[in-house]
Amino acid sequence: MNKFLAEKLVEIEQITKEMGLDPYPINYEVVPQEVMLEVISYGLPTRARHWSYGQAYDYQKMQGEMGFSKIYEVVLNNNPSYAFLLDTNSDVANTMVCAHVVGHVHFFKHNYMFKKTDNKMVYHAAEGAQRIEEYIEKYGINAVEKVMDMGFAMDKAIDWHKGVSRKRYGGPKKVLKETSFDEYDDVLGDGDLSHREILHSAGFPPHPEYDLLWFLTEYAPLESWQRDIFTIIREESYYFYPQYMTKIMNEGFASFIHAEMMLNIPSLSSKDYIDFCKIHERVVQPGANKLNINPYFLGFSILGDVKKRWDEKFENDESEINGMEKIYEIIDTENDISFVRNYLTKELAEDLQLFAYRKLKNRNGDEIIKITSLDLEEIAESIVGDLYNYRAPSICVTKASQTGLELEHHSIDIGTLDEKHLEKVMEYLYEIWSSPINLKTIDENGEEIHYTYDELGFSG
Repeated sequence: MNKFLAEKLVEIEQITKEMGLDPYPINYEVVPQEVMLEVISYGLPTRARHWSYGQAYDYQKMQGEMGFSKIYEVVLNNNPSYAFLLDTNSDVANTMVCAHVVGHVHFFKHNYMFKKTDNKMVYHAAEGAQRIEEYIEKYGINAVEKVMDMGFAMDKAIDWHKGVSRKRYGGPKKVLKETSFDEYDDVLGDGDLSHREILHSAGFPPHPEYDLLWFLTEYAPLESWQRDIFTIIREESYYFYPQYMTKIMNEGFASFIHAEMMLNIPSLSSKDYIDFCKIHERVVQPGANKLNINPYFLGFSILGDVKKRWDEKFENDESEINGMEKIYEIIDTENDISFVRNYLTKELAEDLQLFAYRKLKNRNGDEIIKITSLDLEEIAESIVGDLYNYRAPSICVTKASQTGLELEHHSIDIGTLDEKHLEKVMEYLYEIWSSPINLKTIDENGEEIHYTYDELGFSG
């Protein structure tokens, strides 16, 4: 880190205290683009290797080279937190990034959703990666990647409200069933024994189970190393979930904080401040695509409107707290869904030219966009509609036994299932459970459909 940036960090730390911000300690590191792309692709500095991360790396690299995206920083939810700054950024840009990071890290420490996450994940992910490397040495890359493929296919099928740490059900009752020597012996590690434990089929699970990886980890006939891989993937999915659910708020708040801080850094010259304004404008611009609004822009705009409205209320004795205090309250207690619903006003929606829309097909089969409403509630739902359930189908286990798994799809209102992806996931479940898999859903016409995967393959 050069002298210019080191001096600005001292000033940023002082302004952090003056603004009443309370982040975790932050470790800043200036890195080349290759390192930045690796952290973005893996989501963490050290994570178990998998082909999908290389795919993400190539995508991010291509986006940057073609000018579609500009990387300024990566910051990790951890205590202490880690922030990576790009070495090709200007000194003014990296000063802004440091201020931006303070906003993110305050958010990580205080938002209610992050209080349930592992704020030592940087270290725990590295430990998990090391264990998976040991499994690769012992069982081979193909066997381990197959289990990881299975885990990643279902890593969004979690039940965040129940938490990452759960106890097994009070049941089910297990009975010993006489069998001949078969494939289950190898899976269960029974050797030459002629029996295996099976699930008692009556009333199990005791309620619909949405956390598929937890259920499989606890009750499927897996080997210990396979259970461990599923557990690692599931814990990382819980770690990333709050970031997914608060992107508008988190980026908006960090942008709001960096704007306030840069205005108050006394050593910035007029030229430095003009350079900052140019960079800030690029960060919080609405975006060229009217159908995909920039979360930085939306969050920044809503928080700026909140500050203005609550400062007026405070001055008129209509509120006991001012605009900045209200923003801190929102950061502590909301997620993107409640934030947009509660604080996007009709006036702001009109000013930002927001609208609700649907994608339709014309007679030729071409996709067209139809504006469906300018109503505030419908606009809000249009913005947050794909945030529910990790943007994944809501599928639960309703019955499980040695004869198979019964599943139901419960998120019909946000889209029907993709058959290609569904077939692969059901194939994985069939391999894991070693019995037929049945799934019930409803098509776009409201008709009930049943899909099955058994020894004959996929059918529906």
